[in-house]
Amino acid sequence: MCDFCGNPACTLTKQQVVERGAILESNAYGIMRLATEENPQTYSFKGVPAFYSLSALIPDEDEENPHAYIRFVFDEDEAVGECWEEREVENPLSWQTEQEFIERFEKGGQE
Repeated sequence: MCDFCGNPACTLTKQQVVERGAILESNAYGIMRLATEENPQTYSFKGVPAFYSLSALIPDEDEENPHAYIRFVFDEDEAVGECWEEREVENPLSWQTEQEFIERFEKGGQE
């Protein structure tokens, strides 16, 4: 049983999520802003107002919890980084990785 989510079937480890890397929700629509030295790459998402773009969910290496992720919120109206937000992901191994999305996007199958 996972000490963090309480699911008796969960065997997720921090090593698994860190090795797998950043993940994206399935409603990622396209790349809005490429990475800079100050900000990570951000994406548009179906159902999210266009004045915000969001980075991939990155495993929070400062947290012991393997379900803990962080992502960057970019304010497109103001053209500035807004904040980092925390999120718990129940089954991150079932989500597409950022790399998988980028490869599919570059081939023209972004949806």
